[in-house]
Amino acid sequence: MSSSKHISVCIQPLNYGDIIACAQLSASAFAVDPHTIVKNLGDEPCDMYDVIRTMLLGCLELRTHIYVKAVDQATGKIVGHAGWAFKGVEETLIPWSAPADDKSAAHQDQPERCNVSTKMSNNDCHDENRQDSIHLLKELEARDMHLWQSEIVPKNKACIFITSLHVSISHQSLGVGSALIQHGNALADQLRLPIWVHSSHQAFEAYRKFGFEVVRELDIDLDEWAPRGPREGEAVMGNKENGKWGRYVIRYMKRCPKMFAPSMEQTTTPIPSSRYKTS
Repeated sequence: MSSSKHISVCIQPLNYGDIIACAQLSASAFAVDPHTIVKNLGDEPCDMYDVIRTMLLGCLELRTHIYVKAVDQATGKIVGHAGWAFKGVEETLIPWSAPADDKSAAHQDQPERCNVSTKMSNNDCHDENRQDSIHLLKELEARDMHLWQSEIVPKNKACIFITSLHVSISHQSLGVGSALIQHGNALADQLRLPIWVHSSHQAFEAYRKFGFEVVRELDIDLDEWAPRGPREGEAVMGNKENGKWGRYVIRYMKRCPKMFAPSMEQTTTPIPSSRYKTS
């Protein structure tokens, strides 16, 4: 969504009662991501709703993780959420705050949701070699991720990882993602720690705008891996008229802290909600 409209968002701690809304928000965003669509053409498609819901259920109680939501101040609606994992950092220095509710709030009746799976039908499975290519693509990405985590990120130095950062498809290009990134950057500056992120193709420019630099890339020609071409209505990278999925670049990025920020050693209480007027 592209718009010049300005909105104000408030960054608040994420609670268990927010998990269903956040999981649905993420699932809807991934449903129009060409990279995710292609990977779900294999015989083991990934349900991003379940992935995000399970992750948040397991991580909100961890004192080494911080999760927040971006709330549109005009409507009170959650329009984004993000999380950061702190590696090698003393827990007393992490501005963690416990959820305001308990896990039972995440087990309320879930709203009916549409099936966004792009798993292939039997009529699609003509070429087993092409079907196997999805497994090979997932293995390639897993190896590359492992190399990044084991060889590029320093083993014995404290740092922060962005574990997730998702914006509602109805509020993209309105500065919500920028507000979430800046919130995390402020945490990192107070701790004087670098932040690492495994960036999607679409998020690259936003991260670069706020100080992240590329340290490694994985350039994927989606058409070399996909068992079939895109169909009408499916999102692609680039021109929809050429019948191609296009190229997708995963970027591993790092941001160094701004050293003029006060040390977190003197700021150990939870950081209050942040408010941003986006532009």
